[in-house]
Amino acid sequence: MRSTSNHVRVSEADFRRFTIAATAAASVDELRNALIEFHAGSGIKMMSYHHLPPPGAADYTKQITVVAYGFPAEWVKRYQTEFIDIDPIPRRALSATQAFLWSEATIFADLTKEERRYLEELIRANLGDGLAVPVFGPRGRNGYVGLGFGTDAQPPDAVARTLLQMACQLGHQEYCRMLFAEHPQPSNLSPRESEILMWVARGKSNAVISSILSISGHTVDTHLRRTFDKLGVNDRVTAALRGAALGLL
Repeated sequence: MRSTSNHVRVSEADFRRFTIAATAAASVDELRNALIEFHAGSGIKMMSYHHLPPPGAADYTKQITVVAYGFPAEWVKRYQTEFIDIDPIPRRALSATQAFLWSEATIFADLTKEERRYLEELIRANLGDGLAVPVFGPRGRNGYVGLGFGTDAQPPDAVARTLLQMACQLGHQEYCRMLFAEHPQPSNLSPRESEILMWVARGKSNAVISSILSISGHTVDTHLRRTFDKLGVNDRVTAALRGAALGLL
């Protein structure tokens, strides 16, 4: 059943069609179009996607990458320039296991003054309510999806929320699949280098690693320097973060 103009609903048939389209998508454009079609058919008016590469990933930056569809252009501009760093909804979503309504964010007890200002501006923008959806990917590559209902729609029921969250999660994982295919992880660490990197990530010093592995400190240092070169890093912390982001630990 398709949604009416004032309800957000998800049919099992639409969900199945999206699942087939998403897993068969050969490009980011195909995946995006499948998501937009699925959400539009469910009564979703607006969608945003915050992709959050983990520290250590080659594409990690402190600037959050946000892609938005259906939002008023003026709001998108203001969000990117004024609100992206003070929006509390993505932060709270990433510590949640279930999707929640944007309007429910106002009850968070730990909101800062700036975060409350953002929520007030969101209400004044008259975008209506929406759903905050956490998405989790491999190697710590997580994200957030915002689904706006518009001003004339009723929030989805529990079943629809679950299906919307499942669709967002699948879309995120399929995007990660494409990203990893485009930027494959290095596989040239030797078994000993990988082992030493694992102990470095656990906070062990070279002397302790030497004792654990029954090899000389010079050997540990040599392997670690080679690991740094292969990962393109200059210090132990960044090496551990890069190793985790690449799935090497």
